[in-house]
Amino acid sequence: MSLPNTYWLFNNTANDGANNGNASGGAGAASSNWVVIDRTNDKLMFLDDQQSDGDSNSGTIYPVIIPASSDKEAEKTFINDDSESVLDQVKLAGTTDGGQNGGNTQYVFAIYFDGATATVPYLEAWDSSSHATTTDDFLGGGTPANSTLKAVATTNAAPGSATWSGTALAGTGNRISLDSGALSGAKNLYFNIKQIIASTLSAQTDSSIVLTLRFTYS
Repeated sequence: MSLPNTYWLFNNTANDGANNGNASGGAGAASSNWVVIDRTNDKLMFLDDQQSDGDSNSGTIYPVIIPASSDKEAEKTFINDDSESVLDQVKLAGTTDGGQNGGNTQYVFAIYFDGATATVPYLEAWDSSSHATTTDDFLGGGTPANSTLKAVATTNAAPGSATWSGTALAGTGNRISLDSGALSGAKNLYFNIKQIIASTLSAQTDSSIVLTLRFTYS
């Protein structure tokens, strides 16, 4: 068993359909609703409802406004597409508490494996690519359960609720399994993710949080 190649993709439409491109188009291919993410240059961004799909990534960026009380879901989700210099909206991300087409949606983000794994693949969040700490305020400031990032695996089924809660992402203690076991061969794994901003969050302008895929092979 050799190291499988992995490709991160997102659905940039409001059509909740699976990515079929990898099965027919070869490694890294995407079907018409799906876009391959450049993991070196592209970024996941949670923004205010003033932001629009297709806005220039060099123009005005509208961050989520911290609520005066309680908490709220980030209104919109985007991939900052460096090669196209635009903000490409992930319309099905999040829940119906957001400002887009999220909800009980299954095919939102995908990670395509072109081969088998020895263990179940996990999705994690860390402060940086060193994968050493999870003390960023967005990851709970040292309390993983308070992470603003909530995710749910949807490989085998939709979340089951239009207002799904998800699992807080922060390190190895707070992560999601993307499938029920190790992969026996090529497969698309799916997940949905949202950001919940509390009124108690310190004002910030940016973050270097890294979403991480963890698995072993032999």
